[in-house]
Amino acid sequence: MQSEERVFEMFLRQYREIFCVLTNAAEQITGQYSLSFEQYLLLKQIHEQRNITLSELADDTRTTRSAAARKLRALLLDGYVEQEAKMDDRRVKYLRLTPKGEHVEDDIHQVFLQSAKTWNQIPSDLSDETINDFFTRYQNNLAVWDRNRPKFHRPVLRERHQASQD
Repeated sequence: MQSEERVFEMFLRQYREIFCVLTNAAEQITGQYSLSFEQYLLLKQIHEQRNITLSELADDTRTTRSAAARKLRALLLDGYVEQEAKMDDRRVKYLRLTPKGEHVEDDIHQVFLQSAKTWNQIPSDLSDETINDFFTRYQNNLAVWDRNRPKFHRPVLRERHQASQD
């Protein structure tokens, strides 16, 4: 039991330290363009896959369709993205970056590339290949864990739902 508690405490500490540092760094970069990191990821995906649909965008960025639509709405309003209806099915809308969107995506991409170059400055006796291999294996293991972990339901919502049915 004490070992499980120690693993849990290490997980929380590492999560806070690693995730917060990386998230803050990414948000500082994208925030200069009044974008969230999540919105930038949508821009990047639209840039990489010409004529992508909202459903494909949600799948590719591992988010729900409604969450992707919310983030996309701001990108459309700010003139970064445009929609075009498919010729044979007007209900299907393709997403494309506008010239403004392409410029911003490229600017942010370049800043991220510059930031990535500083990874080599982190003191380590590990080679770049070893570090990349570790992250790849860790990501794969995390994906397996995520598929197999128990899914928890929020009891408060379940109680409210049951109360509303009574």
